Amino acid sequence: MNATNAINAFLILLVFASQTFAQTRQNVDLIVSGGTIVTMNAKREVIENGAIAVKNGEIVFVGKSEEIARKFAAKQTINADGKAIIPGLINTHTHVPMTLFRGLSDDLDLNEWLTKFIFPAEAKNVNEDFVRVGTQLGLAEMIRGGTTTFCDMYYFEDAIADETSKAGMRGVLGETIIDFPVPDNKTNAEAMAYAEKFVRKWQGNKLIIPAIAPHAPYTVSEEHLKAIRALSDKLNAPVIIHLAETQKEVDDVSKLKNARPIEYLARINFLSNRTIAAHVVWANDAELDLLKRFNVGIAHNPQSNMKLASGVSPVPKMLEKGLAVGLGTDSAASN
Repeated sequence: MNATNAINAFLILLVFASQTFAQTRQNVDLIVSGGTIVTMNAKREVIENGAIAVKNGEIVFVGKSEEIARKFAAKQTINADGKAIIPGLINTHTHVPMTLFRGLSDDLDLNEWLTKFIFPAEAKNVNEDFVRVGTQLGLAEMIRGGTTTFCDMYYFEDAIADETSKAGMRGVLGETIIDFPVPDNKTNAEAMAYAEKFVRKWQGNKLIIPAIAPHAPYTVSEEHLKAIRALSDKLNAPVIIHLAETQKEVDDVSKLKNARPIEYLARINFLSNRTIAAHVVWANDAELDLLKRFNVGIAHNPQSNMKLASGVSPVPKMLEKGLAVGLGTDSAASN
């Protein structure tokens, strides 16, 4: 074989090998390659010069860039060199349509802020269109900041679920229930009916976990709280509630119920492993033990607690006791 023939044979083999290699690789839509991957898996692995492969909107493989290149071929590749690749952030407490109330009032405690500004503003302005527009803005801001999942409570929560689903985000979304007329429901009976219909409609959705959200122990009666717990049991739905947020709440509930807020909810059998408690600033050791006994999740909102001068949540003690604690922003109006 002369030199020319040898070169031609080599080129043919090279083309054949490259075609065979390409055929053995799995086709995917996207590869993000070259970054430092913070996996958040059970081993808390961090992969330098890592890559992820995405197909049909789902991550199908995570590993070293070289390994991904051997196994996958992508329509689009993003070079993440010098960047971190992390799972989406989770915001554990929001009122997302209140993005439209940003900057409404400052330098007030929670009670004055709610009664003089927020509740009147909601009564005057909130309707389904307001909720949809505020949700769209809030979702855009969360996506831009890397948040992909959030836990929300507000009115017209069905509209929030609809917009969240359209945006491709995940949400644990609770229809707010409170013992006075609000924009989407004027009576307790209407509120309970709306909540049940909402939960039934969205249960089983791959992006939305519907929930029931009584506002707080001081704005929802004992009878109503018990009915909400019963509905939660019936539907196997999460319950979201503001709890032990301020010293005033502790004082008022203690006078009315002869028990601190967490003790009171435990006494009426309200707490469960489906409960997400927002704030939990004013909780003593015994109350934290109660939350642990019922496996209650806690949404810690430090910026909101500072803006409204609510206090400092005992997060180190919570973590020592093994409580599940997540970070939340609260609404844009109180952050």
